[in-house]
Amino acid sequence: MTKLFRTLALLLAGLLSFSLIVGCGGDTEEEIEAAPANFISAIPSGGEIAVNGTITVTFDNPPVNVIVSTGTVKVAGKTATITGPFIPGPLALTITWADGTQALNYIATGPD
Repeated sequence: MTKLFRTLALLLAGLLSFSLIVGCGGDTEEEIEAAPANFISAIPSGGEIAVNGTITVTFDNPPVNVIVSTGTVKVAGKTATITGPFIPGPLALTITWADGTQALNYIATGPD
């Protein structure tokens, strides 16, 4: 009886080890690469913007590693929201992300 129990315990330990090795898949996992993001539009597209205004930029796919030359950027899905404060006067905003760069030009206007 003891010999049967040892054999069964060894068999179960071997099956458990085998299932862990096969189930984990080893190092064969593939990284899913993000689709390239292209600039679609900006609202407002140019012209005047308040120094504490907001610019909403839309991409065709979610952008990765978005940075802006001025302001603060928050990305949600395919949209990046850029908020001031911006310095009054000519505003040359450069948006850079993993797949490209876009320049936008505004005139930042202060409160009256």
